Amino acid sequence: MKKIWGILLISMSLNAVAGEEHKDAATTVSALNPETEPYDTSNPVLPASRRTLENSDIAIGTILRSYHFDKYDYHDYNETHEGLYLTVNGWSAGTYINSADNRSVFVTYNSNLYRKNSIAVDFVSGIANGYEGWENAQGDYLPILGFSAQWTYLKTILTYDAMTLGIELPLN
Repeated sequence: MKKIWGILLISMSLNAVAGEEHKDAATTVSALNPETEPYDTSNPVLPASRRTLENSDIAIGTILRSYHFDKYDYHDYNETHEGLYLTVNGWSAGTYINSADNRSVFVTYNSNLYRKNSIAVDFVSGIANGYEGWENAQGDYLPILGFSAQWTYLKTILTYDAMTLGIELPLN
């Protein structure tokens, strides 16, 4: 265990020294190879820890839970949805188990209202199938209209009768 701590300490020390010697160029240093190796910092692709919502146009998400505001009128809502979707340039398409326990497929457009660093607010409009006989459905299709708010990876969508919670990860 002492050897592992020693290697980590040496590695951190070499990184600190390399940072002082090469302030103008990014370098990598390891305890196994103490020579500095410059790498290109002009690459526009951000590492995963530096991705932000404001510069992402591709994301993958999951629909986890919902809460229905009018659930006292109808007692058998499914509020666990097991959904998955892909978003590209504001358009989302995916599938989930809906509130009536039917498989739904949906498409929405998410118009950007605000997007900065780890916060995003969108106006959401679209359509989903699998809602035959529902009050606001047109045949089998239910219009989707509401707002979404996202903080880091946690996303919520607020519509006229429900609030949905999920996770969305930017891919670029």
